[in-house]
Amino acid sequence: MSENKKPCPQFPYWGASYPDACCVGGILQDLDYCDENGNLYDKGEGVPCPFCRTEEFIEYDPFSWVDHFCEDMEENGDTITDSMEQLAKQKARQAYLDWIEKVREVYG
Repeated sequence: MSENKKPCPQFPYWGASYPDACCVGGILQDLDYCDENGNLYDKGEGVPCPFCRTEEFIEYDPFSWVDHFCEDMEENGDTITDSMEQLAKQKARQAYLDWIEKVREVYG
């Protein structure tokens, strides 16, 4: 099976310490948000899967890492310019790619 054809792993995302997220059609679903038969409910959040829709996930910025990097710059006394915002986006992108790689190593 090629790297691109690997199934997306289940992994902790919705706040649990165990795998509580799965990919359904490129959108993350909460494994704990289901009926008594295990049928998943759609939370309607539309979070892109970090494994099969990586760029969309990064753009979605679910952990607000772009804001985090901008705030770090502001705390250093910097005024946020367009180029600094782009730098924050680049740092956030790399942080997401690193996070995705670590999650895949652990969960699949």
